[in-house]
Amino acid sequence: MISLSEARQTIQQALHPLPAETGAWGALYGRVLREEIAAPEDFPAFDRSAMDGYALHAEDTASRFAVRGEIQPGAAATQTLALGECFRVFTGAALPAGCTEVIPQEAVRREGDWMVPLERFGGIHVRRRGEDVRAGTVLLKPGTILRAPQVSLLAQLGAIAPQIAPRPRVIHLVTGNELVPPGTVPGPGEIRDSNSSLVAGLVEAAGGEIVWQGRVSDRLEAFVETVEGVDIPWDLLLISGGASVGDYDFGPRALQALGFDLRFHGVRLRPGKPVGFATRGPQAAFLLPGNPVSHWVVFEVAVRLALERLLGAVPAWEFVPALLAEDLPGKLDRRETFWPGRLRVGNSGLEAVPLGWRSSGDLCGVAGAGVLLWLPAESGPWKSGDPVKCLLLKERGLRLD
Repeated sequence: MISLSEARQTIQQALHPLPAETGAWGALYGRVLREEIAAPEDFPAFDRSAMDGYALHAEDTASRFAVRGEIQPGAAATQTLALGECFRVFTGAALPAGCTEVIPQEAVRREGDWMVPLERFGGIHVRRRGEDVRAGTVLLKPGTILRAPQVSLLAQLGAIAPQIAPRPRVIHLVTGNELVPPGTVPGPGEIRDSNSSLVAGLVEAAGGEIVWQGRVSDRLEAFVETVEGVDIPWDLLLISGGASVGDYDFGPRALQALGFDLRFHGVRLRPGKPVGFATRGPQAAFLLPGNPVSHWVVFEVAVRLALERLLGAVPAWEFVPALLAEDLPGKLDRRETFWPGRLRVGNSGLEAVPLGWRSSGDLCGVAGAGVLLWLPAESGPWKSGDPVKCLLLKERGLRLD
């Protein structure tokens, strides 16, 4: 077995970003940017008012000012302004040359066509040209995930057709004679298939696209025939089950029969030790241990990285420090462990609350997890108050209880 660090390095080196495509405006949210986006002009592009009020020369010390007219947002500011004069302006309106102060309307008194300032503020209510950013400044870099603020910034910049990554096309094969569809009442020895739903949700949240999903019995020939029969293009194959060393765990042999090069099989990881990774040209495949919690952890620490590489995204591998809120049960393990948990704010700062985790098949205790507590190999026992690092789960965000 290799370490998780070695496994992640292998994945990074084996995979490369898919060719970029032109994004369609209105369908950019969640996509990965593949080009630099720079400001095409200064922002703001002109001096403008930050308040509803009156614009004048800041150095003009007159006690009252003749109101020359008004300038609304969207109108060109071609007027000139003499000393002793002002313009009625509104938030966002362009300021004529020489107007360097805006007095808010609540700080003046109107006397017909005259304005009497009750207070002066200098230039604090004027937004200067280029004060946000100068033309040519790079604002978004390749690998950025386009969330609402980034898409809004693209709109402001007029970049409505940026180069983005295509969604990696994922096919998912679930193995196991014991599995039945979720809507079926299991018979003796049968269980409902939860991995198909789990994988579909994780792939979608990570920027991929499930283009085919299917189930197959625990027969090597059936597995190979099923994969060979998928007649749509795909980039990543995820195999649920068949990853261990039992008589019916034929995953490695099936991948080799399909022409894949097995890069690793077995990682010093808990849960998820039997995980395997293989490549065939630009295509990749993962053997995922059959238990759903192992599925979930392996996705977060390995499969997500593969999708990020195909997307050309900045890796989402972020840890936050916290203090254990309670003791962890059990003894130390020779493998590094990722324990489901959640964060809360305590008297001493962030606290990591470990969730009940009785086995790798126990989804009940981990459904509320927002982080994975990282426990290094050969560490422990872990007691309440011990410092611990927590891996943020990207599809959940940083959730504080």
